[in-house]
Amino acid sequence: MKTTFGSPPGAPLDALERAISDEVAGFARDDRKIAKLQARQARRLARAVGLAESRAELLQGGLTPKAREWARRSLRVEVACASRRSEGAVSRLIADAETLVADLPSTLAALEAGEVSYAHARSVVVHAGSLPLEARGSFEHAVLPQAREKNPARFDDAARRLREVHHPESITRRAVLAREERAVWLDAERDGMATLHHHLPAVDALAIHNVIDQAARAARGDAESRTQAQLRSDILADRILGRTDDLAGFTPSVIVTVPAVVLAGCGSTHTTPATSTPPTCAPPTSNPPTSTPADPPAELHGYGPIDPNTARRIAAAAPTFLRVLTHPVTGEVIETAGRYRIPAALREVLIVADEHCRFPGCGRRAARCELDHTVDWANGGRSTASNLAHLCTSHHHLKHDGGWQVSRPPDTGPASRTLEWRSPLGATYRTSPPGQLDRAIGRLQPAGGDRGDEPPPF
Repeated sequence: MKTTFGSPPGAPLDALERAISDEVAGFARDDRKIAKLQARQARRLARAVGLAESRAELLQGGLTPKAREWARRSLRVEVACASRRSEGAVSRLIADAETLVADLPSTLAALEAGEVSYAHARSVVVHAGSLPLEARGSFEHAVLPQAREKNPARFDDAARRLREVHHPESITRRAVLAREERAVWLDAERDGMATLHHHLPAVDALAIHNVIDQAARAARGDAESRTQAQLRSDILADRILGRTDDLAGFTPSVIVTVPAVVLAGCGSTHTTPATSTPPTCAPPTSNPPTSTPADPPAELHGYGPIDPNTARRIAAAAPTFLRVLTHPVTGEVIETAGRYRIPAALREVLIVADEHCRFPGCGRRAARCELDHTVDWANGGRSTASNLAHLCTSHHHLKHDGGWQVSRPPDTGPASRTLEWRSPLGATYRTSPPGQLDRAIGRLQPAGGDRGDEPPPF
């Protein structure tokens, strides 16, 4: 036996190779065990749906469409809270489970035997789910053997092609319907970055890619340090935003929480005693100072921390944004620019403090949610910070119509904005606002616990 490292073969090398082989084999065995457990989870979820609907039928004296809808919604929320998953993820798992159990028994059996991974099974579910019920059996029979041979990426491509063959409808008609699903959505990433997804017809997607790719290649030169990928990204952003450089075309309305010293362009390495007003600094210029590691971060609402220089440039370029200035030492709110009526300052700061819907696991932005009284307005609830929280429409209705209860835990103090949710099955979950301004909002509560002049919808 030869070795490329120049050392002779022997017992130590043989032992190392056997140990590596054992770990690889163990990894593969664990993969099969995981597949079996995921098949078991799918069966559990499918059974849970049936049990939830039976419970609703007993409670309502019949299984009406509305009772069925609330049974499934409540189950989805129960599973999401219990497993610390998002409701969207649980909704997909339940849909996958029902499809596997009802329509794709061979795929579920292969998963249960550890012959395929959940990634393979989900590809079958996704592609079969877009087929009429009568075509799913033949598609599964044709595609499943390839799942046992190919990795998930290669198998998904094969499944997509086979799905086209087994679909009984014209591809022309399907293309028209699929076009209705075009959309754009955003995923926040680390270090001030985000991924923008654009789901659109393939012809348009390829055309856009070719245009920016050709522009990027034309921009390449000896003096250009950017890579082809970086050039494509910059060219696409510049063309959409209508800018020639930097953030000149950045005009959307945004919400930015900026410590006063950052917006003013001051250094932050000094120590300043807590006072009622921030230190006086020079106004920001078109060339903001270089930030240091000690600079306090700014917050871009709906995303999170951004670097101070970007915050200053947004403040200079964006004509409309909600500005909330905080004291550099105490974190207290110094100034807000009002956009709503009474109580304007409180409503604005609660958007920043909550960041998103206050139901467990929900990530819908607070600006797109409804401001809810934890103790209902009709029951004497007051318009104070500790009694107000943002809920998305779905979870707002779940609180009032879906059997979920919410309260402020007595052990967290009267001014706390922690919420305790109790599910219809008795499980409890707590949520606390993540926003950095939450500690300061008590100063913006209406004097005397004012109930305000705008009765809420709930």
